[in-house]
Amino acid sequence: MKSLNLLRVLLFIALSGCTTRHAGIVVSSVPENHAWWLRTEFVPVHKQVRGIPLPQLDSSWDLASELTKDIIPKELLYEDGSDIMEENEVCFSRSDDFNHDGVEDLALIGVYKGETGKRGSFLLILTRDQTGNWRKSFLESFGNPAFAALSKKGPLVIWFCMYCDFGADVVWDNDRGKYLLNWSQDEER
Repeated sequence: MKSLNLLRVLLFIALSGCTTRHAGIVVSSVPENHAWWLRTEFVPVHKQVRGIPLPQLDSSWDLASELTKDIIPKELLYEDGSDIMEENEVCFSRSDDFNHDGVEDLALIGVYKGETGKRGSFLLILTRDQTGNWRKSFLESFGNPAFAALSKKGPLVIWFCMYCDFGADVVWDNDRGKYLLNWSQDEER
């Protein structure tokens, strides 16, 4: 009996010490003829994003998670033998000086769940403050907690599909001093 309890304690310690919490992923099997990223929902699990507590991002959010390739099952990501996101030159986060102020910015895609249960995806742009910490510069939320990705290079573009033209350019408007989304022509608003 004593050794069984010891085994349980050791198992608990081992499991709790080596777990990293990532956003969850749910991939529906239907419709079968749709690409996996069109059948995927991501599930948030965190109380902060990049060290920033959620109330500083959006006071109505209960949980949020930054998306990473680590959460996508390898059999989906490497469906045809190569990394489909690499092939399409998209990623979930990228750094650059998006507003041309000489300070590093970071754009990332994530998912959230509000206190009321509402769920969705978001684009967050962070910038470094004077102490070197990240702070929110721009936040835009979108419908479902589904797939979205950023262009890996060139102008910042958010894509909601890897093989279609459904997305928006993310641009800095100098006159207004803020980021804007310029939606693609086929987007129904």
